[in-house]
Amino acid sequence: MRKYWIMIALFLLVLAGCSSGQEDQNSEATNELPKEVKVEVKTAPEAVQAHEHTEIQAIVTQDGKAVNDADDVKFEIWKDGAEQHEMLTAKAKAKGNGVYAVDKTFPEDGVYHITAHTNARDMHVMPTVQVTVGTGQAAAHEQAEQDHHDSNTVIQLTADQIHAGTSPLQAQVQHSGSALTGAQVEFEIWKDGAAKHEYISAKEDANGQYGASFVFEAGMYNITVHVRKGELHEHKEQTVEVK
Repeated sequence: MRKYWIMIALFLLVLAGCSSGQEDQNSEATNELPKEVKVEVKTAPEAVQAHEHTEIQAIVTQDGKAVNDADDVKFEIWKDGAEQHEMLTAKAKAKGNGVYAVDKTFPEDGVYHITAHTNARDMHVMPTVQVTVGTGQAAAHEQAEQDHHDSNTVIQLTADQIHAGTSPLQAQVQHSGSALTGAQVEFEIWKDGAAKHEYISAKEDANGQYGASFVFEAGMYNITVHVRKGELHEHKEQTVEVK
């Protein structure tokens, strides 16, 4: 009889262990963070011309797989340097394979910014890309270089704090020997060789000092600091190695 009760006790211990292991697995599955939703913005055709039909696309993926059940995708568009932004009222149409698209006709040549406001799987993603319409990029670059050549503005980007992961970005701006306050400062960031550019608005931390943060991966990055105030539009580009 004693042997019988010992066998029952051992069986109950094994059963309890299996149950605990299953609970741990379920707990780990429950606590696992969802994969990041990623959005890539493209145009079709890639070379955009003013007054011609253009399709703006947001390609939504999660863990390398197409997301076809996004809650909504809307596009915000503005010309470089303009204060007024256009939020397209039409909701992007799902075309399958994670592609959401709207039609747009650009009124004139220039450099434009497009932000895809995407709500999918309880995440909000809003990447911004730069698009050249017609010959806009060449004209904008030429004007920027001319402004920079004639400038009394000094822009210093602090790069020694940048590392893989979330890192601070800081820029000190002076004009005619004094701190430039009340300016609109933006960090343009792209990984070396990548077509996609990210635009991060900076906040003024102190007199003439502007800061923001960005999540970097290891590798070479290009960072351009854009400074605007009234008719002043200056920029400084710097290459940074992120470790």
